[in-house]
Amino acid sequence: MSRIVQLLNQADFSDFGDVIEHRGDQRRRALSIDFTHDHGDMRRAFWVSKVVEATDLPAQVRFLERHPFSDQAFVPLRDTRFLVVICPSNSDGSPNLDQIHAYEAGPGQGVIYRRNVWHAPLSALTAPAEFFVTMGITDKAANDEFYELPTPVAIKREA
Repeated sequence: MSRIVQLLNQADFSDFGDVIEHRGDQRRRALSIDFTHDHGDMRRAFWVSKVVEATDLPAQVRFLERHPFSDQAFVPLRDTRFLVVICPSNSDGSPNLDQIHAYEAGPGQGVIYRRNVWHAPLSALTAPAEFFVTMGITDKAANDEFYELPTPVAIKREA
């Protein structure tokens, strides 16, 4: 299975989260990151992730992950392009692999993945790269769920 990478835009990405970028004429653009859940110990976590090696296209996606209690945001701290691979869930909660979408986030763009959205691990297309990351975490349950794809998905540019 393979997917053609598209340029990241809010219209196509809106079912899965928000594209972090400025739009329009307003001075500020408000963003919403949902850190709420029923766990009483839910707290916001913030960190910086470093990517030393760039991912080249075509690339192979072998794993997906999701976060059952919180949205998760990635904001590049450099002029970075990165890969955004997402898919919806089936009715049983597993990833719907027939509906995988692949996007290239350009410089000046970040993403907010909504809670429970399956997505590929962070892959920078330009490196070295650093990302500010935030999400809600709890000590009472697993904050991350992982899914190994039965067959890797190839992500490539249009020929």
